[in-house]
Amino acid sequence: MRTANLIGRLLTLLFLCGTAAAGQAASDIRTPENRVIYEVFVRNFSDEGNLKGVERQIPRLKDLGVDVIWLMPIYTPGVEGRWGTYSSPYAVRDYKGIDPDYGTADDLRSLVSAIHQNGMEIWLDWVANHTSKDNVWVYSHPEYYGNNFYSPNGWSDVYQLDFSCQEMHEAMIDAMQYWVSEFDIDGFRCDYASGPSDEFWRKATSRVLKNGNRVAWLAEDDSKPELVANGWFDYNYAWYFHDRLLDFARGANVNTLANECANLHNEQAYYGRSRMVYLTNHDVVQDKGGTEDRNFHKYLYPLTVLEFTVYGMPLIYNGQEIQYSSGAVSLAEKTPIDWSNPDTRMTELIKTLCELKHTRRALDTGATGSTLVNHKASDSNVYVYERRNGDESLVVMLNFGDNATTFTVTGQLPGYTATDVFSGKTVAMVSGTSVTLPASGYAVFVRDDNADPTPQTTRSIYIKNDAGWTTPGLYGWSEELPELFGAWPGLTSCRTETVNGIEYLKFTVTGHDNETYNLIFNNGSTDNLQIDLATITLDRESYFFGTDGKTVVTVDPQNPVFDYGDTDRSYNIYILDRSGWNRLYLYAYHDGKDSLFGSWPGREVTDTEMKGDVLYKVIRGVEASDKPHCLIPHNNEGTQYDIEGTYPIDRDIYLMVTPDGAVATSSPAIAADITCEEAYFTLQGIRVAEPENGKPYIVKKGAEAGRLVMTSH
Repeated sequence: MRTANLIGRLLTLLFLCGTAAAGQAASDIRTPENRVIYEVFVRNFSDEGNLKGVERQIPRLKDLGVDVIWLMPIYTPGVEGRWGTYSSPYAVRDYKGIDPDYGTADDLRSLVSAIHQNGMEIWLDWVANHTSKDNVWVYSHPEYYGNNFYSPNGWSDVYQLDFSCQEMHEAMIDAMQYWVSEFDIDGFRCDYASGPSDEFWRKATSRVLKNGNRVAWLAEDDSKPELVANGWFDYNYAWYFHDRLLDFARGANVNTLANECANLHNEQAYYGRSRMVYLTNHDVVQDKGGTEDRNFHKYLYPLTVLEFTVYGMPLIYNGQEIQYSSGAVSLAEKTPIDWSNPDTRMTELIKTLCELKHTRRALDTGATGSTLVNHKASDSNVYVYERRNGDESLVVMLNFGDNATTFTVTGQLPGYTATDVFSGKTVAMVSGTSVTLPASGYAVFVRDDNADPTPQTTRSIYIKNDAGWTTPGLYGWSEELPELFGAWPGLTSCRTETVNGIEYLKFTVTGHDNETYNLIFNNGSTDNLQIDLATITLDRESYFFGTDGKTVVTVDPQNPVFDYGDTDRSYNIYILDRSGWNRLYLYAYHDGKDSLFGSWPGREVTDTEMKGDVLYKVIRGVEASDKPHCLIPHNNEGTQYDIEGTYPIDRDIYLMVTPDGAVATSSPAIAADITCEEAYFTLQGIRVAEPENGKPYIVKKGAEAGRLVMTSH
């Protein structure tokens, strides 16, 4: 085993260092877009359970590939109300004190120096929402608690702070600045970040400075995307995604996993931002059954590869790199890691993945805007995806099956010849390529620049941007093929080109010749503005011209007159009827003239069709029309809804009608998602079937970001 690991390691180094010639970034450049973070629970990290015990392992963590050391709270802990042999580190008695069990101020300065000398950063864990019951502020500044002492969420050892108190804001910011100024701290991981007010975070993240510059900020939260979207925090937790990984491990469905990975990239609130992705952390170990091997069992190795390659900033927690196995570990007890029997395969795997993260720009996340493209495999237990960033990409293949498998990849892979960094096997990344993986196996293919790439056809899509969007995106989807430009909003990196005196945005497509996709032009931001362009086959250059910034049609670039294509075709109109009406009608007109279904009330919709698990009412065989129509669903009894926008009949159209209004949707999947049931989660991220009256919960609906509510019945 050790010999095999060594060979694999040497091969990896050769592959990572041998690609500079063709621009596949081989240099090890550390940026906020490719960080790897390591969480340390000081009490359990060493037998000593102190800062010196952490410092001795800093060179090893550097060699592993860590960029940031996050220390769980090291402050003087409270005693009153504690629920174990030791105090929870999240019950802080003195924000400017160090837990005497952990060491002294000099010990911390020595640790910080060692971290910096090894080229890493140190982030402290900050607990802003509450303090211990015996915190020094309880007696000196009861107004910081609103003179109303209570324990949030039933936590017996803490009191809630009052964030309407401006003086408390100032004291808290002063304490945070103290650690930066006195100990050279580089950033903060902020506990329960949804608890304090937005006003407090706005002030703290702009005023806590290191040599006049902003420090790093990580929010333990995914219920308030605005904390990241507004630029206050650099990262938050991909909490919901972790819960979906747990669901996958309990009942594996690779197609669902692929969709969840796409959803992770799709969340508009984080466009141009990043998040922390993890398999385990201190909360998981304490509350969800133990370390990652217990939670993910036979899927651990491929999911570890996924953690480092799918998106965001990967987290390594307290012994994860040696696959340290334990049951649930309490934050209020001392149970040191046994470092004597490491899983060297896991260590080498994580070391290789860290190198990939640092040297492959396709794995960057955040401002660089890299994307995820899901590919289909002939074996349903295999997940294949590609990460892209500009001209660079790599392909990941994961086998979640119990047996070795030889499978083919359908759809268009990037076309180059690539080498798996683990096995050294070289494969042509083209449609129909055959790959073999062992049970629970994995491969990460990087481009072999010494091989001749497979020729690929390039097509261009030209769009006149009458909408005036400053960050336009083009998204391509198909029911049978992977997303054309990756997850929503698709490709946002494009250039302009003037054709016959008209300036177009130019989106280039390589390697998808003769494939058919639905195109959605969008503004590439959180506003979620979009225009359904058309369904096109990539067999020629395609041009789209806007008439009023809302309707976009194909044109002949030599003679820019609107051309709606084949008007002999017919299409269907599908209506997801949640209106509760006894009867449903659809009226359509253009330019004030009756059309399609005659004069009011138009056509009654009675025919039905199942698509997936969703029952639609449908009007079949609607003749294609180049006229942009206004659509009005109604009940012919006085209630009607005008669908926003106008629609030429050049594709199947999907509508949804509810008691509150009607909308057009771009696909059955989106329509179904809008009507899915809400799911309730505790503030710790645990899903509940029956929310209790009067308690706060995070509510999510489909791909919609969560919101915090106080339940009442």
